[in-house]
Amino acid sequence: MKRIRGIRVQKNVRTSLRLELKDKPGQLLAAIEPISRIGANVITISHQRDTKSQNGALIVDIIISLPEARLPELIDALRKNEVAVVRIGTEYLTCTKTFILIGHILHTDLTDTVNRIDKANVAEVTELQLIMPKVSERSTAKLTIKAVGEAEMGNAITILKEVSREKHLLIIDEIAGDL
Repeated sequence: MKRIRGIRVQKNVRTSLRLELKDKPGQLLAAIEPISRIGANVITISHQRDTKSQNGALIVDIIISLPEARLPELIDALRKNEVAVVRIGTEYLTCTKTFILIGHILHTDLTDTVNRIDKANVAEVTELQLIMPKVSERSTAKLTIKAVGEAEMGNAITILKEVSREKHLLIIDEIAGDL
């Protein structure tokens, strides 16, 4: 936990919850009310009445952002409202950026490039797509980095830029979509 001017600041984490609700009126509210009371921010809710669990309950997927220390309190509150929590997933790497690298990516040791970004344990390469036309020609890679926060992402980008200078790779900053 971080302290700013003597005040404890809890970092929010993105958490996905899969809930099972009874198929009767008011059950979605029974799930959302504790989330609101705990102070979590709802990012997405997926509630499809046609999709049911094996026991006939409605499945609701919710992604929220909340201080990690409050998660047990939320789970208890949901259970008290008779909402079944069947899956919890917490994502600590919430800052995502994607880049294009162009150059002799494999010949300059791709593993080294990835390992240097991953080494700090606050950012990591989570996706890599590579296109190689011929062994002697430059390749193109789509590289996705996830980090704990903006500052950590900044450090990862600094490392990526240093590595790219050393290996004579061109970086195209922050893209979206497929190659």
